[in-house]
Amino acid sequence: MGSAKLEAMKEYLGLEEKTTIFSLNPYCLYEIFRQIHKNCALKQTNDIFLKYSDLINFAICCDHLNKAFKKWSLTLYKELCIENTFLNTSICIEINFSNLHSHMYGLSNNEKKMFWINFKHHIMENEQLESLKVIYEPTRYWSDYLERFEDLIKSVHGKPKLSELSMNINGFSLEIVPQITHLEKLELNVRLDSRILVELCKLNPSLRRLTLRNSEIFGRLSDIVPHCTQLEYLSFVMKEVDASEYAALANLPQLKALILCGEHLEGSLVKLFSRFQEHQQIQSICIPETYVSNAEAIALASIGSVVSIKCCLRDKSFYSDLPLSGKLTNIYILGHPMQYNPDNPYYNEKEEDFLKVTYRAHRPLAVTRAYYQYWQTKDPKLLQLSFDEDYLHAHRLHCIGWYDANVLPATMQNSSEQFSVSIAGIVLNKKVSISDAELAVLASIPTLTTIRCSFVQIEQIIAVKLQQLDAITDTANRVDKIKTEFCNIYFVHSHESVTLVLEVFVQSILSYGCILAPLANLRNLKRLEIRGKIMSGSLVELFRALGALEKHTLQELETAFLDPEELEEVVKIQSLRILKSGFFCSRYISELANLEQLEELTLTVHPQGCLIELFGVLASKQPQVLKRLVIQNTKLTNQEVGHLAGIRSLESLQLGLPEVKYWEQPPKDTKNQAVVNYCQKCRLAPGSFAYENQTHQTDIRTLITADDEEPLDAQFNFLTQLYGTLTPTHLALLANLPNLEELKMYLNYNTQDAANLLNTIALQYPQKLRTLAFASQDLRLVSLFKDLQSFDCIVSHMKDIEYISQLRNLTDLQIDNPLGISLWQLLKELKVLENLQSLILDNSNLEFLELVEVTKLSWLKRLRLGLAKKQFIFMLIRLEDLEVLEITSTHYAAENESNFLYLFLIKCKNIKSISLYRFYDFLRKDYVNGTLNHIKLFRNPYEHPPFKLRGVWSDFKRFNHLNCYNNEFMELRRQDGSYQSSDESDED
Repeated sequence: MGSAKLEAMKEYLGLEEKTTIFSLNPYCLYEIFRQIHKNCALKQTNDIFLKYSDLINFAICCDHLNKAFKKWSLTLYKELCIENTFLNTSICIEINFSNLHSHMYGLSNNEKKMFWINFKHHIMENEQLESLKVIYEPTRYWSDYLERFEDLIKSVHGKPKLSELSMNINGFSLEIVPQITHLEKLELNVRLDSRILVELCKLNPSLRRLTLRNSEIFGRLSDIVPHCTQLEYLSFVMKEVDASEYAALANLPQLKALILCGEHLEGSLVKLFSRFQEHQQIQSICIPETYVSNAEAIALASIGSVVSIKCCLRDKSFYSDLPLSGKLTNIYILGHPMQYNPDNPYYNEKEEDFLKVTYRAHRPLAVTRAYYQYWQTKDPKLLQLSFDEDYLHAHRLHCIGWYDANVLPATMQNSSEQFSVSIAGIVLNKKVSISDAELAVLASIPTLTTIRCSFVQIEQIIAVKLQQLDAITDTANRVDKIKTEFCNIYFVHSHESVTLVLEVFVQSILSYGCILAPLANLRNLKRLEIRGKIMSGSLVELFRALGALEKHTLQELETAFLDPEELEEVVKIQSLRILKSGFFCSRYISELANLEQLEELTLTVHPQGCLIELFGVLASKQPQVLKRLVIQNTKLTNQEVGHLAGIRSLESLQLGLPEVKYWEQPPKDTKNQAVVNYCQKCRLAPGSFAYENQTHQTDIRTLITADDEEPLDAQFNFLTQLYGTLTPTHLALLANLPNLEELKMYLNYNTQDAANLLNTIALQYPQKLRTLAFASQDLRLVSLFKDLQSFDCIVSHMKDIEYISQLRNLTDLQIDNPLGISLWQLLKELKVLENLQSLILDNSNLEFLELVEVTKLSWLKRLRLGLAKKQFIFMLIRLEDLEVLEITSTHYAAENESNFLYLFLIKCKNIKSISLYRFYDFLRKDYVNGTLNHIKLFRNPYEHPPFKLRGVWSDFKRFNHLNCYNNEFMELRRQDGSYQSSDESDED
């Protein structure tokens, strides 16, 4: 049967493909929920579960709809007790007795009895239960509550996996001891006798977190101490009396964090803090809801093990007299007592007048190498100096809310006995304009690098930053930041230049150009990088301001797209030497030839066929200055290639793009929306009838990207999907480029046409080519380029592999192995390449014998490869000259995995960087801390730059989760390559 008939029959029988409910976006699902809810509400019954039975059945029919319903209306999700459907299987259960009471209130006695038996039975059957949360905030009297509550508690007795229990029961007491024995986390908001609590702690010796939110605890809380040997976190509400009774809590052997809510007799906490000084285990203490006396503050700051304190000083100026020593690195001084919120413990969002200021300690240069010097000399004075170095580098003093910007100059004068501090960062919570007096104060603080503010204040803050930087003569190695809810601005300073980075993460119709135009006046601005969701045309004013300067300084510009109006202004910036951008419309592209100093041009995407005039003008210019050209996502036409061959100044040419390295990409499991601007004429294939009859007109399209697709790639695909795909037949003309030393031809060009180009170059002057990237595996042909230094190719078989050994000048070799074949035969040929310094083996997980051949290349400095087994990594330690190591294969660390980083740091004296792209559960806090300490002691800081370590962070998210992280010794990067300084990590 023909395909047309088959499709017709499917349509007739109703078998044509239709959109399934699982492919609907959330907004469609929400509308379906709304309509079903509307229909259910018309039913004439008082039983809420019977009334909304259709909605309940629809929401619970699969996990996808269940999650969507919960996001649509969490209130209704709880009212309808949707979770009850999964009582016998869910690992987390939340039971709201108020909702249960409302439901059972309208039932008959027999119905109540049957409902409760089934409800309780489902929980008793659940052997996977890990977390139980019980809530009761009664609005009416319920005589059966106590009986139901005790039944519920008995139903979870002996649950082997139940590790978390939370009770929030308003106005009632806990009268029974739940027979639960595996709790690690316990949270109680209920009246309680200390004897009940002690029994609970006895039953649960593995308890690690205890939170008591009710001050009505009858008896002594400290009675739990003998039974809580594993307790790490304790939060409770103090009684409004003498707090000396809590002193015994300092005897908890594993206690790391203590939250003291409520009020106490001021001054009575000294005994507790003094006791902590003897035990040296506590790391964090927070006292948010009451004032702390000067004596208590001194005792608190004197605890040698404490890293972070948060409190409200009665004497607000006293913080400068605190004995800052030991491990104390974070001090939060609150403006006045505030109700503690565990989800947002340092801010009260209703208080927009709060101001957060971050201070940094001044670091004497004499101590920056103290660790290494101590290890060499064993001088105890240097050991103390090294501890001071760690402390001074990490020190942050955060003050919140007790002053405004007008008093900042006075606080700048405050200093401790050990060192002085300077203002490094400010968070402005006000969402209104800033007064001129406050702006003047901010501009007068030379050490202020980071300002977080509302977007409504950004124009004022930009003016402040420009005024401040204009008054500073030495800005080398300084990074300034302006952060808002819509965008971030980074000022990255080097010796005599500034890189300006604009990062926009909320797509908006706002014209950022008007706001950002003053940045054109930034002194020594040499490079501009634009990232994120910039709407087309929104930066016209910024580029116009740059072009209107009396003296142009901008040399580099990188952005995803330039629309015609923006490009019209960019071509007026005569100082530009490097440009990287995409173009969706051909208008003004030929004007790029007017940039007299343009040496490097990268076109990420462009309308097909639009470069003929540009290449023609560039070829006719004297002198020619363009040295490097990269054409990425659009194929050249024959006419464009013919004109390109006339740009005789080209030294480097790249056509196409290498494949994305999957191991560098963070995992994605959600679809994204990408808004793309396009020209209705330029998106069409050139020469087509539609193209000739269309005019230039910019339009907007919203794209839904695939789960594993980047939004920018989706935009490129949309812009080029109608273009011709044939490789131009005149590629061989490019052999006439007399200065060409670097040629890269990637997969989207026909390999035979590319081979013809190489043949022509080999016949004319093969000695000139130094770098070659070639999709084919014609190694006989490649071997003609005896002076080749860098070679990138695809390997799919071992035929003629011996020819690669003839490239004796090769320093960089990159092999892509898409079929995953054995590379042993290739690797054993490489030992004759004595100049080889970099070996990259992509899509290859090497076995033992292959790695044996790799280890024979003892002179390698850079190596990227995958490993068939994770223990093979120890074989690579034999490469003692190695500087950069990248592991691309996927591995999972065992619970007690050995830290192989030590061995590389010891044996490979020059190692600079190790990347573990897919090595999970390895970069844990203790491993990273241990590696950092090893570097401090054993690596000579005079000879080695900071060690770079990249990978998947396991049990921490921020640098301040580590012990004295110092980026002067080690730069820790995430798996996707993103990097934050230690300052930036601690700002939020």
